[in-house]
Amino acid sequence: MTQIARQELSVSSLMSSSREITGIDRIDADAIEPLEVLCASLQEDARLHDVGVANWKTMLLRILSNRLRMQRDFAAHPEIADERIEAPVICIGMPRTGSTKIQKLLANSGDFNWLPLWQAYNPSSRTGIPGESLEPRIEDTDAFVRCMNRYSPELRSGHDFSTHEPEEESCILEHSLRTPCFLGWGLITGYLKWLSTQSMTTQFEYLRDTLKYLQWQGLASRSRRWLLKSPLYYGMEPSLLEVFPDACLVMSHRHPKVSVPSSIKLLEKFFMPYSDARPDADRAVLGSASSIRRHFRNRERMGLDVLDIPYSELVRAPQAVIEKVYRFCGIPLSDGSRARMLEWNDNNPKDMHGRHAYSLVEYGYSEERLQAVFADYIDFLDTLEK
Repeated sequence: MTQIARQELSVSSLMSSSREITGIDRIDADAIEPLEVLCASLQEDARLHDVGVANWKTMLLRILSNRLRMQRDFAAHPEIADERIEAPVICIGMPRTGSTKIQKLLANSGDFNWLPLWQAYNPSSRTGIPGESLEPRIEDTDAFVRCMNRYSPELRSGHDFSTHEPEEESCILEHSLRTPCFLGWGLITGYLKWLSTQSMTTQFEYLRDTLKYLQWQGLASRSRRWLLKSPLYYGMEPSLLEVFPDACLVMSHRHPKVSVPSSIKLLEKFFMPYSDARPDADRAVLGSASSIRRHFRNRERMGLDVLDIPYSELVRAPQAVIEKVYRFCGIPLSDGSRARMLEWNDNNPKDMHGRHAYSLVEYGYSEERLQAVFADYIDFLDTLEK
């Protein structure tokens, strides 16, 4: 643990600074415990380099500032809570299985509300007045994109951050301060141990309230369904559906001999602007395997209705996938929407930002070993592909 990390990631200092930044003089009591645990874990576990300490400080100040602004606006405008979020379409699945492609394909239809990166990164109004200039929030997001591209130049080959393009809602979930999404930025073993004692419902309640808040700001249409996506949702269906009971779940699938090493390699690239550490490959593999087993137990126990999309079909027959999703979600598919999605597909080929290279051997895994860990899931994939 370095002295600079102790100083820069001090909970009292972060919370005081967020009040100064926003001009909002209120104590965010709900943030104190998770922030204390997270900052302790960053200091003890994460092996942050000096740039990483600064980047984490920037992230936490942004989160705390957005939380204060959102609390201010909910207190001043209780009608925000009356906004309705109905039947969202939620893309789930293990990382690197095609869920991002499904999300971006559907986002280009014109039929959904979707989150551009800047809204997920900075969801809160600076002034609390609808119609304010959005430029400060957008410029802040542009700075984040530049930082990621500078310190992890190969990241775009696996995940391209772009301020105005569709992005998953992980940044919003981080504002709850009780989410596994933080593991994307470094080793936080102590925080994850604490998180295992917490309810996973909290992060989804924060997401729901943020979507309501974005609608109130005039940044999303009340007449359109939300399109959401995260690779962390599989296995969390009880908590997810407690908050979004009418959600339509669309799940992408790909053989773990491809998706698992691809996801670990991508995680390495996410770590680079923050830490010198490498991801724990064993923890990543066993965590994914545990979550996918939990997902299929949830299917059986809850009678989940899930639309399964094999990666091979998504690549081979995107129009068929589009039509399946619209039928499953009960949404009329117009010729214009279909054309817009297929045009996006044609204009965004695989590897357009460079080849994302990875291998099982790099992480000490053989195909046989991975086959054993994911045996039941691989059996399911075999039946899905037939």
